[in-house]
Amino acid sequence: MWSKKEQLILWITAYFPLLFLIVAGFLYENNLLPSWLQKKNVALWFAHQWTGEALFIIIVLVLSIVLYRIVIVWLLAGIEQKLLSKKVGNQYAVRHFEKLSASEYSFFLITLLLPRIALDYSSIMNVALSLLVIIFIISVYVKTDTISSCPLFFVSGRQVLKVIISEHTLEEEREHPEYRKHVICLVKEKDLDLSTSYRGQHLVSNMYMIAKENSIKYIK
Repeated sequence: MWSKKEQLILWITAYFPLLFLIVAGFLYENNLLPSWLQKKNVALWFAHQWTGEALFIIIVLVLSIVLYRIVIVWLLAGIEQKLLSKKVGNQYAVRHFEKLSASEYSFFLITLLLPRIALDYSSIMNVALSLLVIIFIISVYVKTDTISSCPLFFVSGRQVLKVIISEHTLEEEREHPEYRKHVICLVKEKDLDLSTSYRGQHLVSNMYMIAKENSIKYIK
Protein backbone atom coordinates (compact mmCIF):
# COMPACT_ATOMS: atom_id res chain seq x y z
CA MET A 1 0.00 0.00 0.00
CA TRP A 2 2.91 2.32 0.73
CA SER A 3 5.33 3.16 -2.05
CA LYS A 4 8.94 4.32 -1.82
CA LYS A 5 7.59 7.87 -1.56
CA GLU A 6 5.93 7.26 1.81
CA GLN A 7 9.03 5.47 3.12
CA LEU A 8 11.23 8.37 2.02
CA ILE A 9 8.95 10.83 3.81
CA LEU A 10 9.11 8.68 6.97
CA TRP A 11 12.89 8.52 7.11
CA ILE A 12 13.59 12.12 6.11
CA THR A 13 11.23 13.18 8.89
CA ALA A 14 12.89 10.75 11.32
CA TYR A 15 16.32 12.25 10.67
CA PHE A 16 15.10 15.85 10.52
CA PRO A 17 16.28 16.71 14.08
CA LEU A 18 19.81 15.52 13.30
CA LEU A 19 19.90 17.21 9.89
CA PHE A 20 18.68 20.47 11.41
CA LEU A 21 21.13 20.35 14.32
CA ILE A 22 24.07 19.62 12.01
CA VAL A 23 23.30 22.58 9.75
CA ALA A 24 22.41 24.88 12.65
CA GLY A 25 25.57 23.79 14.50
CA PHE A 26 27.74 24.67 11.51
CA LEU A 27 26.12 28.11 11.18
CA TYR A 28 26.41 28.70 14.93
CA GLU A 29 30.04 27.61 15.25
CA ASN A 30 31.05 29.84 12.33
CA ASN A 31 29.00 32.88 13.44
CA LEU A 32 26.84 32.77 10.31
CA LEU A 33 23.55 33.24 12.17
CA PRO A 34 21.93 36.63 12.84
CA SER A 35 23.95 38.61 15.39
CA TRP A 36 21.47 38.02 18.26
CA LEU A 37 21.97 34.25 17.87
CA GLN A 38 25.75 34.29 17.75
CA LYS A 39 27.86 32.86 20.58
CA LYS A 40 28.83 36.14 22.21
CA ASN A 41 25.20 37.30 22.41
CA VAL A 42 23.81 33.93 23.54
CA ALA A 43 26.10 34.23 26.57
CA LEU A 44 24.49 37.60 27.35
CA TRP A 45 20.94 36.21 27.13
CA PHE A 46 21.64 33.37 29.56
CA ALA A 47 23.80 32.91 32.64
CA HIS A 48 25.90 30.37 30.74
CA GLN A 49 26.36 29.78 27.02
CA TRP A 50 25.62 26.08 27.41
CA THR A 51 22.22 26.96 28.93
CA GLY A 52 21.12 28.66 25.73
CA GLU A 53 22.48 25.82 23.61
CA ALA A 54 20.69 23.21 25.74
CA LEU A 55 17.44 25.17 25.51
CA PHE A 56 17.79 25.29 21.73
CA ILE A 57 18.24 21.50 21.54
CA ILE A 58 15.18 20.97 23.76
CA ILE A 59 13.09 23.25 21.52
CA VAL A 60 14.25 21.34 18.42
CA LEU A 61 13.34 18.01 20.04
CA VAL A 62 9.87 19.22 21.04
CA LEU A 63 9.19 20.61 17.56
CA SER A 64 10.48 17.36 16.05
CA ILE A 65 8.02 15.30 18.10
CA VAL A 66 5.20 17.56 16.91
CA LEU A 67 6.42 17.12 13.32
CA TYR A 68 6.64 13.33 13.82
CA ARG A 69 3.04 13.28 15.03
CA ILE A 70 1.73 15.39 12.13
CA VAL A 71 3.50 13.33 9.47
CA ILE A 72 2.56 9.87 10.80
CA VAL A 73 -1.08 10.84 11.36
CA TRP A 74 -1.18 12.17 7.81
CA LEU A 75 0.37 8.99 6.37
CA LEU A 76 -1.97 6.68 8.30
CA ALA A 77 -5.07 8.82 7.77
CA GLY A 78 -7.97 6.80 6.46
CA ILE A 79 -6.26 3.40 6.49
CA GLU A 80 -7.81 2.24 9.76
CA GLN A 81 -11.24 3.52 8.74
CA LYS A 82 -10.95 1.62 5.46
CA LEU A 83 -9.92 -1.48 7.39
CA LEU A 84 -12.95 -1.34 9.66
CA SER A 85 -15.27 -0.69 6.72
CA LYS A 86 -13.62 -3.63 4.91
CA LYS A 87 -12.73 -1.53 1.89
CA VAL A 88 -9.15 -2.79 2.09
CA GLY A 89 -7.27 -5.66 3.71
CA ASN A 90 -8.04 -9.22 4.71
CA GLN A 91 -9.28 -11.01 7.81
CA TYR A 92 -6.55 -12.50 10.00
CA ALA A 93 -6.27 -14.47 13.21
CA VAL A 94 -3.43 -13.56 15.55
CA ARG A 95 -1.54 -16.63 16.76
CA HIS A 96 1.24 -14.96 18.73
CA PHE A 97 2.62 -11.49 19.43
CA GLU A 98 5.53 -9.86 21.24
CA LYS A 99 7.15 -6.45 21.48
CA LEU A 100 10.15 -5.52 19.38
CA SER A 101 13.42 -5.81 21.28
CA ALA A 102 15.51 -2.72 22.03
CA SER A 103 18.16 -3.99 19.61
CA GLU A 104 15.72 -3.37 16.74
CA TYR A 105 16.19 0.36 17.29
CA SER A 106 19.91 0.39 18.14
CA PHE A 107 21.18 1.20 14.63
CA PHE A 108 18.88 4.20 14.26
CA LEU A 109 19.81 5.52 17.72
CA ILE A 110 23.53 5.15 17.00
CA THR A 111 23.26 6.99 13.69
CA LEU A 112 21.20 9.68 15.39
CA LEU A 113 23.52 10.31 18.34
CA LEU A 114 27.05 9.45 17.22
CA PRO A 115 27.55 12.34 14.75
CA ARG A 116 26.55 14.87 17.41
CA ILE A 117 29.04 13.41 19.86
CA ALA A 118 31.98 12.54 17.64
CA LEU A 119 32.30 15.29 15.02
CA ASP A 120 33.29 18.95 14.95
CA TYR A 121 30.64 20.85 13.03
CA SER A 122 32.67 24.01 12.61
CA SER A 123 34.24 22.22 9.62
CA ILE A 124 32.37 22.28 6.31
CA MET A 125 34.00 18.96 5.38
CA ASN A 126 32.64 17.26 8.49
CA VAL A 127 29.17 18.68 7.84
CA ALA A 128 29.20 17.59 4.18
CA LEU A 129 30.42 14.09 5.13
CA SER A 130 27.75 13.75 7.82
CA LEU A 131 24.98 14.81 5.44
CA LEU A 132 26.19 12.35 2.80
CA VAL A 133 26.26 9.52 5.36
CA ILE A 134 22.70 10.31 6.48
CA ILE A 135 21.50 10.44 2.87
CA PHE A 136 23.13 7.04 2.28
CA ILE A 137 21.51 5.55 5.41
CA ILE A 138 18.08 6.84 4.38
CA SER A 139 18.52 5.40 0.88
CA VAL A 140 19.42 2.00 2.38
CA TYR A 141 16.34 2.05 4.62
CA VAL A 142 14.11 2.90 1.66
CA LYS A 143 15.80 0.46 -0.73
CA THR A 144 15.39 -2.44 1.72
CA ASP A 145 11.82 -1.49 2.76
CA THR A 146 12.90 -1.23 6.40
CA ILE A 147 10.45 0.88 8.40
CA SER A 148 9.66 -1.10 11.57
CA SER A 149 12.31 0.79 13.59
CA CYS A 150 11.15 4.22 12.43
CA PRO A 151 10.58 6.46 15.50
CA LEU A 152 7.49 8.10 14.00
CA PHE A 153 5.46 5.06 15.02
CA PHE A 154 6.14 5.86 18.69
CA VAL A 155 3.97 8.98 18.43
CA SER A 156 1.29 7.41 16.23
CA GLY A 157 -0.79 6.16 19.17
CA ARG A 158 -0.11 2.58 18.10
CA GLN A 159 2.01 -0.36 19.22
CA VAL A 160 4.66 -1.88 16.97
CA LEU A 161 4.61 -5.64 17.56
CA LYS A 162 6.06 -8.83 16.13
CA VAL A 163 3.01 -10.89 15.23
CA ILE A 164 2.20 -14.27 13.73
CA ILE A 165 -0.96 -13.95 11.65
CA SER A 166 -2.96 -16.37 9.54
CA GLU A 167 -5.93 -16.39 7.20
CA HIS A 168 -6.53 -20.09 7.86
CA THR A 169 -7.83 -22.38 10.60
CA LEU A 170 -5.56 -24.17 13.05
CA GLU A 171 -6.27 -27.49 11.34
CA GLU A 172 -5.13 -26.11 8.00
CA GLU A 173 -2.04 -24.60 9.60
CA ARG A 174 -1.04 -27.95 11.09
CA GLU A 175 -0.98 -29.41 7.59
CA HIS A 176 0.56 -26.30 6.05
CA PRO A 177 2.76 -24.40 8.56
CA GLU A 178 3.73 -21.96 5.81
CA TYR A 179 0.23 -20.45 6.04
CA ARG A 180 1.38 -18.56 9.11
CA LYS A 181 3.02 -15.20 8.44
CA HIS A 182 5.66 -13.68 10.72
CA VAL A 183 5.13 -9.94 10.36
CA ILE A 184 5.46 -6.57 12.07
CA CYS A 185 2.12 -4.97 12.92
CA LEU A 186 0.88 -1.53 13.84
CA VAL A 187 -2.05 -1.87 16.23
CA LYS A 188 -3.82 0.34 18.77
CA GLU A 189 -4.33 -2.34 21.42
CA LYS A 190 -1.52 -2.96 23.91
CA ASP A 191 -2.42 -6.66 24.08
CA LEU A 192 -3.90 -8.51 21.14
CA ASP A 193 -6.86 -10.84 21.59
CA LEU A 194 -6.01 -14.27 20.21
CA SER A 195 -9.70 -15.23 20.08
CA THR A 196 -10.78 -12.28 17.95
CA SER A 197 -10.22 -11.62 14.27
CA TYR A 198 -8.41 -8.59 12.94
CA ARG A 199 -8.60 -6.77 9.66
CA GLY A 200 -5.10 -6.33 8.25
CA GLN A 201 -3.66 -4.26 5.45
CA HIS A 202 -0.18 -4.79 4.06
CA LEU A 203 1.85 -1.55 4.12
CA VAL A 204 5.31 -2.52 2.89
CA SER A 205 7.66 -5.52 3.10
CA ASN A 206 6.53 -7.50 6.20
CA MET A 207 4.78 -4.50 7.79
CA TYR A 208 1.01 -4.58 8.33
CA MET A 209 -1.55 -2.36 9.96
CA ILE A 210 -4.29 -4.29 11.75
CA ALA A 211 -7.53 -3.25 13.42
CA LYS A 212 -9.81 -5.30 15.65
CA GLU A 213 -13.07 -6.58 14.20
CA ASN A 214 -15.20 -6.50 17.34
CA SER A 215 -18.22 -8.16 15.81
CA ILE A 216 -16.43 -11.07 14.12
CA LYS A 217 -14.98 -14.06 15.95
CA TYR A 218 -12.41 -16.14 14.12
CA ILE A 219 -13.45 -19.79 13.85
CA LYS A 220 -10.78 -22.17 15.15
